[in-house]
Amino acid sequence: MPFSWKTILFFSILVLGACNLEKEIDIDLPDYNSQPVVECYLEPGKPYRLLLTRSASYFATFDLEDPTAALWNGATVTIQVDGKNILLENQVFFDPLTLQFSNYGSDEIVPEGTDLTFQLFIEFQDGLTITGETRILPVVPMDSLVVETNSTGKARVITYFTEDLATRNYYRRMVNFGSRDSVLQDFLVDDDFFDTEKGAFGTGFSFESGDTLIHTLVHMDEPYFTYLNTLTQSIGANLNPFGQPGLILSTVTGTANPIGVFTGLSMDRDTLILP
Repeated sequence: MPFSWKTILFFSILVLGACNLEKEIDIDLPDYNSQPVVECYLEPGKPYRLLLTRSASYFATFDLEDPTAALWNGATVTIQVDGKNILLENQVFFDPLTLQFSNYGSDEIVPEGTDLTFQLFIEFQDGLTITGETRILPVVPMDSLVVETNSTGKARVITYFTEDLATRNYYRRMVNFGSRDSVLQDFLVDDDFFDTEKGAFGTGFSFESGDTLIHTLVHMDEPYFTYLNTLTQSIGANLNPFGQPGLILSTVTGTANPIGVFTGLSMDRDTLILP
């Protein structure tokens, strides 16, 4: 009597299950060339701050004994605006509000003005350079934060703002719970996301009276939007063993082959304690 296909499949699975399919292999990886990484966000009314570090390979270990080992020191960092050159000193700065470190900065204050152009110039001791250019966009204010409650007493918050339909706009929406280090929402959208000039973002019905929500709306230019999008995609690719390495489209260029961002930060932020 011939075997059915189900019987053949059953015995095939038994045979495969009895085999040892584990095998160690060695993969020769190419040498990794570290790149300078720039992070500089210009926020009007605040001092100039810039973080300059060096990239590391995927399998590199973090030096717990010297967490500053990744900092790239010894460069000459200058920002030019309105005909004025601002030299950023090479020292460690810490912002307790944002919990952010930087290793270049100046006590000069970033000026207001959407008509100003900011130019970044970094020169390393070996003569290699990094350049960037940006401006600060107008703030898009949040019109209102509206609290709605469902039948179970849980609340949500809807954020409304007005879209300028005459221009192409890009946004980053963030919601923090209780403090800035607790992130509930953080995503990017362009104005194709909205059908009318009245834009809106919402949360789920997850909150109670007394909860504190920090709402932030960042108005950004296309290069910064593209940088954040490709950065997110690159992080996702690193978590996928079958994916291709992600390409980060930076807003800085130069002979030093840098990655990173130099951009103006235009945002509206409001803290709401639910009634």
